Formats: sequence, structure tokens, C-alpha cells
Amino acid sequence: MVLDDYGKKSDLPIYNKSNKFQPRRFSDNKNLYKRIGIALISLIAVWLIFFRSTSSKPSIPVIDTSNVGQPSVDQQQAIADEGKVYKVTKEGVTEHSLNGEPFQTPEELSEKAYKETVNYYDLNDYKGSADGLSQGDVVLFLMPLRNAEHVLPMAFHNLMNLTYDHGLIDIAFLVSDCSPNDQTLQTVFEYSVALQNGTLVDKLHEEERAKTQGAVKGSSDLYQLYMDKDYINNVKKLYHQAEFYHKDYKKPFRSVSIFQKDFGQVIGQGFSDRHAVKVQGIRRKLMGRARNWLTSNALQPYHSWVYWRDVDIETCPGSVIQDLMKHNYDVMVPNVWRPLPTFLGNEQPYDLNSWIESEPALDLAKTLEEDDVIVEGYAEYPTWRVHLAYIRDANGNPDEVLDLDGVGGVSILARAQIFRQGVHFPAFTFLNHAETEAFGKMAKEMGFSVGGLPHYTIWHIYEPSEDDLNQIAKLERKKRRQKNKGN
Repeated sequence: MVLDDYGKKSDLPIYNKSNKFQPRRFSDNKNLYKRIGIALISLIAVWLIFFRSTSSKPSIPVIDTSNVGQPSVDQQQAIADEGKVYKVTKEGVTEHSLNGEPFQTPEELSEKAYKETVNYYDLNDYKGSADGLSQGDVVLFLMPLRNAEHVLPMAFHNLMNLTYDHGLIDIAFLVSDCSPNDQTLQTVFEYSVALQNGTLVDKLHEEERAKTQGAVKGSSDLYQLYMDKDYINNVKKLYHQAEFYHKDYKKPFRSVSIFQKDFGQVIGQGFSDRHAVKVQGIRRKLMGRARNWLTSNALQPYHSWVYWRDVDIETCPGSVIQDLMKHNYDVMVPNVWRPLPTFLGNEQPYDLNSWIESEPALDLAKTLEEDDVIVEGYAEYPTWRVHLAYIRDANGNPDEVLDLDGVGGVSILARAQIFRQGVHFPAFTFLNHAETEAFGKMAKEMGFSVGGLPHYTIWHIYEPSEDDLNQIAKLERKKRRQKNKGN
């Protein structure tokens, strides 16, 4: 087979006078010059390619896998500069990193990507056990904060006092709608870092010493002189004496997250502002928005339980999570009381939002507008419900359980699965309720169990009302008059 003048295959043999086959010759000089030009261009192109390949490092080294042996010196240097080493064997080329780890094939890389970036959760494994501590159930601890700087030392002491394994607790704070000069966000950040570093106890004690040495007692502190002395001493022991700490008091938690988000809260933080009946519906709907936002951002598939805690709890058993969990309810709350000055009777039920539904309350709801919110504990809304708080017996069985309909939000333990199935804190009127009371109602409507412990008590901090402060001022003036008479 031969080629014609244009480089194409020719089926015609060449025959000369000697009857011998010979290659076809160029028929004219024009075609000869054309072929010479093509050859020169080809040589120049080959030279340029070779020059570029030897004068600059390639981004991806190329090795001829058809030849058995090691890469050339230039290739090895280029590969080393790129952080890779290629080894050539009879089986082909394998790539290694400089630390000797073998290069992975595309199939192996795909498998690695699957393992490292694709997470699989069987939510049946995270339903929440009554003995969650021994089962390794991870608890999501949620705490909303607003202008809370002054009570954060107390709150963090209570966090460290939790005896549920700290390594199984994820903490998430929500800081929202604080006043312009408030330092809640900065303080919770500093405390959280110290908490995880194991240095928070020393930091809190140092701050307390500095505060005690430089503080000037004012009228807002006078109420402490009228509180039950045993209660005050118990609080001091819990927060300031190391012998009352459990062995893992300083152990870091599984994680701590801090979220900041405002919701347009326009209601003040004073006692009268927060507890006036006219603002309760607005306030609770805004709080419902905040709770739902925090839940949706912090809840992960591996959480089995969610524990809500208000920042201003003063004393609470360190075993509270296990104590609520062991009853195996989907939602469980303790009783919440608060201490009072001696002239007001020493103590009082605080959270009236945990209750059993009543017929008078259902009849009352029928007379209200669809958007009206019933507020428990106010004369404007006579519901005649059984309140968890009012049936407390200080000597009663702390494990006694009462089925509830509405729940308060001071301390709530709930299975994570109920949030995944749609239960939330309504930021709208739901069955003439909002936020936590509506949360309890919604959980019951969806078939989940809701309960409370009437004789298991945690204590909310005492916040003097304006009337209380006026009464204390009168008592102080009376004491001074009597002292002056004695002199």
C-alpha cells in the first residue's frame, strides 16, 4: 500500500519499465515546497511544547505509565513541589502524599466522601429513654436570656451543679432584645469560655469577692435582711462552698452555643411590666417565637431530650434532668416556688401555668374572641383549674406524678421527638392559649403524655415588687425610729 501526493492511501501500484514496483514520486516542485513547510512547522511546534514543559512546573505531573521505572529527576522535583510522590511499578502508577499515605482512587475517594460528609441517623435510636444517662442519651439544654447579666453567675453555678454527665449535654443560649447598655451577650460568652476551660469557678469567686468588697448596700438589697435566714445560708453554701460541689462540677460540657436574635420585645423587664395582665398575651407570643427559633436552630438529630431552663432559678437539685426523665413522660415539669420575705410568709407558689383543664375554663374560652389568650392566676380569667403549685406538700413524695394539660416554662424536660413531629410553642393563640401553656395543650392534642411533679420543687429567685419595696422601706423607717427612741 502506498500514499499519493496528498498523503492519501492509493490502490494503484506504480509500474516502470523495469517492471518493478516503486514509491510514487512528487510530480512538481509546488507540492515539494508544501511538504517541506509542513515539516518545518511541525518541528517548531514540537520544540515549543518541549521548551514549555521543561521551563515551568506542570500543575499536574504526567508520567508515562507504559514504561516501568521511576519518574525522571525533573518529574520527581515537580511532584515533590506539588506535595505528591508517584511510584511506578509493573502494576502501574500509584500516588502518595509526602507523609507516605497512599493515594486514593476515585472510587475510594467517593467512599471517603460518603463516610465523612453523608450522615445517616435512624431516629428510632434517639427516642429518649427513661434511664437516659446509662443509655448515653444526649440532652439539649436551652436557656433564653434577656437583660440577664446580674443573674448569670447564679445560672452558671446551677449549670455546673447538674449531675447528668456534662459530656452528654449540649448547651444553647439565646440572647435577645437586651437593653443598649446591657452586657448579657459579652458575659455569657466569657463565662462559657471559662466553663469549658474549667476555670469558671475561680472566676466567679473572684468576681464575688470584688463585688462584696466594693459594694454599697442600697434599698434594693434591703429585702435580704427580711428573708428566711436558713434559705439564705443554703444558697450561700450551694454557690460558695466547694464541699457542696459534686466530683464533675468543673467538667466541660459536650458543647456550648450562643445565639443572638432580637424579636422586637417592647415589654420591660421589671416585675410589674412582665406580670401585668394586659401584656401577657403579647409577651407570651413573643416568647413563643424566641423559643421556637432557638429550638429549630439548636436541635440536632442525635438529641434525645430537650431541657428548657429559665436563667433566674436560684436553687434546684443537680439531678433534676434524671429526676424528670425517669418517669418516662414525653413532657415533664417540676413544681416551681419562690422564697418571700418573712413578713409575706416566707414562700409562695410561683409558676401557675402548670394545670389540669377544667369545665369552667372551657366554658370561659367559648365566651372569648378567637385571638384572646387566657392568663392563669389573674382575676380577669376565673378558670378554677387545679394548679400543680397549689397541691404541693413539702413532705410529699417527690416521685408522685400528676397528668397535666398546660405547663409552665421555667423548667421543662421533653423528648426531642415531639419537636420533630411538630409540637412547638405557639406564637399565636392556640385554643385560647400561647407559648408554654399552648405547648402543653398541643402535645396532649397530638397524643403525647404531659405530666408534673407536685412535690418536687425548684426555687425561683425572689424579685421584689414595688409594693414589697415600699413595705420594706416602711419597716426600715420603723426600725430606725425605735432605735432612736432607745438611744
